[in-house]
Amino acid sequence: MPSPPKLRRIVAALKKVYGKLAPFPSRDPWELILRENASYLVDDETREEIFRSLKAGVGVSPEAILGAPYERLVETIGKSGMRPRMRADKVLEAAEIAREIGLDRLRKLARTGGAEARRVLKRFPGIGEPGADKLLLLAGSAVTLAPDSNGLRVLVRLGYAKDDPNYAKTYRAAAAAVAPELPDDTAWLVAAHQLLRRHGQETCRRSEPRCDVCPLAKGCDFARAATGERGR
Repeated sequence: MPSPPKLRRIVAALKKVYGKLAPFPSRDPWELILRENASYLVDDETREEIFRSLKAGVGVSPEAILGAPYERLVETIGKSGMRPRMRADKVLEAAEIAREIGLDRLRKLARTGGAEARRVLKRFPGIGEPGADKLLLLAGSAVTLAPDSNGLRVLVRLGYAKDDPNYAKTYRAAAAAVAPELPDDTAWLVAAHQLLRRHGQETCRRSEPRCDVCPLAKGCDFARAATGERGR
């Protein structure tokens, strides 16, 4: 198999298509953890709507969340999205952990990075290895792409890793393969993360990928195979 296209060329090509994307709504690890747990299978706009509702209706400090009546919490985050009680339980669990750790310590750990920070972040519901990497990336303490499932799919199809039934295995393989190409430049890494995610959402989709309009198709074995199949 030929070597995969260089990451800088990939990101530059995607930037020509999608332009400069809107920044993350927050880089605060606690706010991002809340967004992850208060939402379930929703788009970015709905995720922000739920977070704003939680902030206005209950508050976002661990103490405010833990002190709110359960039904109010359910109602506040249940205005959008499915399974509000499941989400409320996760928010409460996250608040318990955050109160135990302390928000100052949590934020300091995210800024510092390292093994202890990853261990602490992974205690929170919904924050596995990819989630911890993303929080550390946004805090500026880790040189990583932290691809979500959409970005990871793009990297796999470009040949950085094989698609394994074990998601964690695929993620680690792709992260290891792309690591030598990563600059120590948080702004660039965050932009690359966003562009790969957007490309996976809109073009390099899980089903019905749009290989015919993909700017990366020329260097992509998956695209060549897909377009060849359509041509037969």
